[in-house]
Amino acid sequence: MVVTVRFHTTLRRESRDGTVDRLPLDLAPGATVQAVLDALGIVLRDDAVLLVVNNRIAGAETALADGDEVRLIPAVSGGD
Repeated sequence: MVVTVRFHTTLRRESRDGTVDRLPLDLAPGATVQAVLDALGIVLRDDAVLLVVNNRIAGAETALADGDEVRLIPAVSGGD
């Protein structure tokens, strides 16, 4: 199955063809969001990344289906 991964802000990647902010990813049927993170080499640390599947907040254990969109949104903080 193929899902689309969308990278936001600091998770976007630079390539020789420009900024990559979305990537199709081929996964085994029944894969979870954790499989996306593993395939991309992303290790979650506390609430550092918000996981969203098809515009709904998700967890690493959320099951995916063909055609789903997974958004990886880094947490933002500021102030003192």
